[in-house]
Amino acid sequence: MDPELVLHLQIAAVVVMAVIIVAVAVMATGGACDDAAGATGSAAVHDADVEAALGDDTLMTYEQAAARKKEKEKGEGEEERCAICLSEYGEGEAGELVRVVPACGHFYHASCDVDRWLRKRRTCPLCRGGLGPPPLPGLPRSECPPMPPRMTSLA
Repeated sequence: MDPELVLHLQIAAVVVMAVIIVAVAVMATGGACDDAAGATGSAAVHDADVEAALGDDTLMTYEQAAARKKEKEKGEGEEERCAICLSEYGEGEAGELVRVVPACGHFYHASCDVDRWLRKRRTCPLCRGGLGPPPLPGLPRSECPPMPPRMTSLA
């Protein structure tokens, strides 16, 4: 076989191996720059958490959301603004609807279409926290199978 042909085949083999290694690395990390595929930061948020965050329980009037926030904080705060449109709550009609993120309590005008952000990014637009409550420490996550019992050896 011609030595130049052998060299070209070796170079082609190295390139193919490099492509395979990169493809395996990208698949192992969950894809490259795919915001719609999952959340950034901690663990990926399940579709059930997203739908719970977008349910009727998290859609309320601004007055209800502000009262709920004051109960939690027990303090006086300045007039809040929607982080998406930057207008104050309650400027428009009385009883305007806001969407409340269950995990952190931040809220946004429902008319600002925060639902689209929550479905795509699966995080709060303001604090980047997840949509669902954090898992309790020490409890196994639902996606993790339980460990088998330890075998004790008789010595």
